[in-house]
This record gives sequence, C-alpha cells and structure tokens, in this order.
Amino acid sequence: MKRKEAYMDDLRPIVYLVGIGMGGEDQLTGRAMDCLEAAQVVMGADRMLDSVSAYTDKKRIFSAYKPSEMVQWLGSFRWDEAALVLSGDTGFYSGAEAAAKAFVREGWDVEFVPGVSSLSYFCARLGKSWQNVHPVSSHGRDCDVVAHIRSFRSCFILLGGAGSVPDLCRQLVSSGMSNVTIWAGENFSYEDERIAWEMTPAELLMEDERLPFGSLACVLVENTEAAEGQLYPQPGPGDDDYIRGQVPMTKKEVRRISLEKLCIGAQAVCYDIGAGTGSVAVEMGMEIRKRGGSGQVYAIERNRQALQLIESNCQKFHGSWMGFHIVEGEAPEAMEGLEPPTHAFIGGSGGHMREIVAALLDANPHVRIVANAITLETVGEILACMKEFEFATGEITQIWAAPVDTVGSYHMPKAQNPVYVAVMQDPKDDGGEIQWQEL
Repeated sequence: MKRKEAYMDDLRPIVYLVGIGMGGEDQLTGRAMDCLEAAQVVMGADRMLDSVSAYTDKKRIFSAYKPSEMVQWLGSFRWDEAALVLSGDTGFYSGAEAAAKAFVREGWDVEFVPGVSSLSYFCARLGKSWQNVHPVSSHGRDCDVVAHIRSFRSCFILLGGAGSVPDLCRQLVSSGMSNVTIWAGENFSYEDERIAWEMTPAELLMEDERLPFGSLACVLVENTEAAEGQLYPQPGPGDDDYIRGQVPMTKKEVRRISLEKLCIGAQAVCYDIGAGTGSVAVEMGMEIRKRGGSGQVYAIERNRQALQLIESNCQKFHGSWMGFHIVEGEAPEAMEGLEPPTHAFIGGSGGHMREIVAALLDANPHVRIVANAITLETVGEILACMKEFEFATGEITQIWAAPVDTVGSYHMPKAQNPVYVAVMQDPKDDGGEIQWQEL
C-alpha cells in the first residue's frame, strides 16, 4: 500500500478520509485498514482515534474536529500520506466533505474511503432492507423531523442531544401521530449496544424513563398513513376544520388558488399579513413541512380575538412546530425586525397596501407577493402598486366560487363574494413601462 517514491517533488501528499463504521474493531473494511497502515499521521476525534489505536502505534496523532486546525497542523511538518478517521460512512451525514474541501485548497490529494453507515448497520440488525428508507439527521442541524415522518412511510433519523428520543416521541403524540411504529438504537457495534424493538411513541417514552437513551441515538420510524405513495392524498383543511369565531377567514377555494400562486418552497419564509383566523398561515406551514423544509411562517395580526384563534389553529394543525410565529401588530410596522420574507400573503391591508408592498420589497426585492381584494378600492390600490413598482410578474385573477349546499331535497349554490387574487414579483429597475390591464 505504501506509495513508491513518497517524497518525490512531483508527488502530492494525500489524505485518506476513512469511514470506520460504527467504531467496533470488526467494522473496518480492508481498504480502510490498508490506508491506516500506510498513513504516517492519523487525525480525528478522540473516540475515533481510540477505535483505530491498533493502527496508530509509533505514528503522529492529532485529536481535532475542525479542518482548519488539521490543515495548520499538517502544514507544520513534512508528510506523504495522512488519514482522517470519521465515524460511519464518509458519504452519510459525515464531516468528510468539508474536510476534503479544506485539504484540496492546500493542494493535497484526497481519497474517500467509505465505511459502514449507521443506516445500513441498523437496518441489517433489524432484518430490514433500506433502499426505500428516507434518511434525515437532526444531529447538529435544523430539521423538522415530524414533517419527514408524516411524508414518508419509513424514515431513519440520526438524533442528537440528550433527551432527543423522548422529545421526538412527545412531538409525534402532539402532532396526532401516536400510532407510528419506532425502533430505537444506540452504541452500535459496541458491547453495550441497545435496540428497542417495534414500539409506539408512548411505549418508547416509558422505555426511556426506565433507561434513558444517550445523546447519540438513531430511530427507524414506520408510518403506514404517510403521504408517500397514497393514491388519494389527504386534501388540505376545509373551512369547517378551522376554529372560526367571529373573525373573517379566507375561504377554501381562494386559499387553494392563493397558495398555488405563492409557489412556496421548502425553505420559504412566509408572511401572512392580516392573518385573521390564521388559515392561510397554517397552510403555508403545511406547504413547507410536507417538503421537509426548515422554512418559517409569520402570522401578523392586530386583532386580539384573531390572535387567540391563530394560536388555537396553529396548535391544532402544527402542534409544537417551532417554525410558526404569531406577531401582534399592524403591518408594515409589525414587520420590523422579522427575518426577510421570500413569500407574502396580504389578506388584509387596512388601507396600507402601498406601504406594505414597499416594506416587503425593502426587506427582499425578490419577495413573491399574493394579495386578496374584495372591494374595488383595494383592487385600485393593488393596480396602483403594479403601476408604480412595474413588476415583471403582475397579474390579477377574479374568483367567484359558489359551493353547492343540500337543502332538503334541493341542491342550492351558496354564493360567496367575488375575490380578486393578485400576484406581484420582481419590480422593474430600468424605468421601462410594462403592459398591464385596466379593470
């Protein structure tokens, strides 16, 4: 394995990024052993270095997490072959990619040496295949785990932090997903390996109370009611699904069209301005979460009764999701200090349409705005904004929905007010005129 003519001027140093599997002595692949034997220096976290101690005798060892520290250390002496040992597999939520970039910038060669991942190991221990498992990680990263479980029939999750197993169980229960099946494991390949088999969230909570799981645990969650693969996925909430009170609410048909016009992606930051009951804000959150994103929703409302309804509807549909924020106040002043929006829905402007649109564009010139209007005065305000800001995307659609109700033996349309749905995005900056239609 030792490279010939190691110190020739035209031979660049090489760093082997070695995945050592779960850490047990039997986890190393043959290629990993060869690279460790050839390396003059070995780097990694203490736990990883302990796992490969049989290969580090009489070699330079450096305990570190940060690639910058490794680069500085390697640059302080002459070497030909080095190894960085990493847990699991180098291509599965590993620090290998960031380290490789740092080493390549120094002009060193890099070789990835894959190992046994926690996903493949856990599924093998459970006797399950993993080609259809959806993997995610909440270890040191922002991740809406419950949204992934709601979307996919089988999820493998790398958890991180003390109490992460019971926290997940509580989130599942509060989100109406108490019937999913969970397998939990920790300390894979070691003598104290532990696996909790096929439990409900409540059962796993009791198991954790008996013997708490550590900070590095994995779970496999199966959800037979997941959206994935459903021929007829569950439609969005109807008007009667919301807690209503006496506060105006954007009706279902208008919500659907408005949300489609918004084009909400996984990482969207959404404002619902004049949120009312919060129906649009709730469904903005659903759009983000069904994509497994880490986006945020801000429901902005000045009415105290409406604020209480928003909170109740948020709890009903999103449980303890941390991405939903209720902001008391009137736009545009209430928008100050919030993170810049990528999407904004204006359900009520209080006569401040121009000021709200201007504030949104100041926060993010590319924000996508959808505004609803019932009165012709509000339509006029929207048209004035379109003319002033000369949006590259500027359109208005009138919707007049009439759901049919059953009254005795008769079926009668129940007419709703006509609503104008406007889309505005990307104001012109060249001063040129655009074509827009007078209503």
